[in-house]
Amino acid sequence: MFMTPDRISHEYWQTSPELPQDIFLAWQKPNKAFNPTAIVATLDPDGAPHTAPFGSLRAVSQRTLRFATWRGHETYTNICSDDRVEIFLLSPPGMAVSVRGRAKIKREIMEADPNYAVIDVDIDMVKNDMVRRIVIQSAITIHIPEEFVGWFEALLGELDAM
Repeated sequence: MFMTPDRISHEYWQTSPELPQDIFLAWQKPNKAFNPTAIVATLDPDGAPHTAPFGSLRAVSQRTLRFATWRGHETYTNICSDDRVEIFLLSPPGMAVSVRGRAKIKREIMEADPNYAVIDVDIDMVKNDMVRRIVIQSAITIHIPEEFVGWFEALLGELDAM
């Protein structure tokens, strides 16, 4: 069912030092969930922004986000040299937030795959990017091919167990 803006019951807010409860619950993602997908922005060595989608990102608390990344990925390399990140979270019908924070390596080598690391993001600020007169009908989602489902479940299970 399509929801019109007047049917969405949420209070408009601009910034917060932590994830509001409804956003925290949406991004807690229990049971090895892979979606929704978040966009993580880091800074390249020349100061240019670098963005990448992450399906592993989850809210650990209202002040901490966590995701897994391949240690050969630009996101990982950038975090090692500059810990500043901004993460865009989008969930229908009415969540669009930017999270600014500081990333740190929580676990250098994951048991599920030694080529992957766990990154924690300490949240500095959450900004509401939702325009009150629109409704988000879909989010970015990633499909996992059958041959990789077991690998993803092991990776996400390790994230969830930390």
